[in-house]
Amino acid sequence: MRAYSFQNTVVYINGVEITGWAEGDDVISIKRSADSASHKVGADGNMMISISADKSGEFSFKLQQTSSSNKFLLDLVSRMEGGAQTFVPVDVLFQDNFRNDLGTGKGYIKKPTDVTRGAQGNGADWTVVVEKLDLLLGDPAMIGSGAVGGVAGVFG
Repeated sequence: MRAYSFQNTVVYINGVEITGWAEGDDVISIKRSADSASHKVGADGNMMISISADKSGEFSFKLQQTSSSNKFLLDLVSRMEGGAQTFVPVDVLFQDNFRNDLGTGKGYIKKPTDVTRGAQGNGADWTVVVEKLDLLLGDPAMIGSGAVGGVAGVFG
């Protein structure tokens, strides 16, 4: 049996932990911008594969409108919008400490979050575009594999 908990997940931007996550099953999304490979098939049916050098990607995440991380991220955007003299690259670290999943990259925040207000609280969407997305997916040992108290003998 395998287990998962968002409580084991952290995101750091420039060494600062992001907090105040929105609700939902997709509050963190990490993806490459381009396919890792493409192909062409010649008139004779032979295939040629081209391996892409493009390792760029995106970290997208959703926060509650009340998250103090929104101000921190907006401050980084403001510095970037000040021009090359005030621009500070954004270092992103995503980690699932139980599964040992890891994602890292260095880039920039695409734009400030949109602001929406109404009768109930709303989310704040942020995207960090990175030049090189490094992604490592872990795989912890199975939980409850029978190593504790002979459970496997009873059920297996």
